[in-house]
Amino acid sequence: MVEVGFFGAAGEVTGSMHLLDTGVDKILLDCGMFQGRRKESREKNENFPINRSQITNMVLSHAHIDHSGRIPLLTKDGFSGRIITTRPTKDALDYMLLDSGHIQESDALYLNYKSLRAFLYQAEQSKTQHQISNKEKARIKNLLKTSPHELNVEAIAALHKEHGLDMVTPLYTQEDAMESLSFIDGYPFGSEVMIGTGTTVKFYVAGHILGSAFSLITVKPENG
Repeated sequence: MVEVGFFGAAGEVTGSMHLLDTGVDKILLDCGMFQGRRKESREKNENFPINRSQITNMVLSHAHIDHSGRIPLLTKDGFSGRIITTRPTKDALDYMLLDSGHIQESDALYLNYKSLRAFLYQAEQSKTQHQISNKEKARIKNLLKTSPHELNVEAIAALHKEHGLDMVTPLYTQEDAMESLSFIDGYPFGSEVMIGTGTTVKFYVAGHILGSAFSLITVKPENG
């Protein structure tokens, strides 16, 4: 019996992710990132709801991040299949996923910078908590930035460790995104592609964005 599970974009508009279980294969349909308030989105995105090692292959409808943004999380932890999409979408992901990785890194760095600023503020306001010298406060402030508009990544990490502060880590990195691209295969519209045992997909132009597609998935009955 064929079953479909909904793990995002059901009752909400981001985080598109569905699972087609044919009884033989598990086919992931989209792997989108939840977007919205930072804390809530982070918790949802970190909680990958499916055992990635059990997914046979993935079909991607288009390149928007709320449909593709968790692909690096899929590929770096247990997934060994292929990501099937259209050729234009594959090309777009070369830019979209790397840009998303950069955003994840930048966001984590900014939050860690804010954490250190809050630590300094508390130290300045309190005579008993976070007791550090004025010289140390000045040193920390000088180390936080390499220029007026550029944060010092190495110094911020070292200062967090030195003062026992919790670090925010990126959801994934640009390197993770780059590695995920090797899992993606692009196909022409209208071509029939095998995505599982007796299961195929054929892409039709959707017109949403360049490369977006309606995915016609055909599951052949086990008895033929």
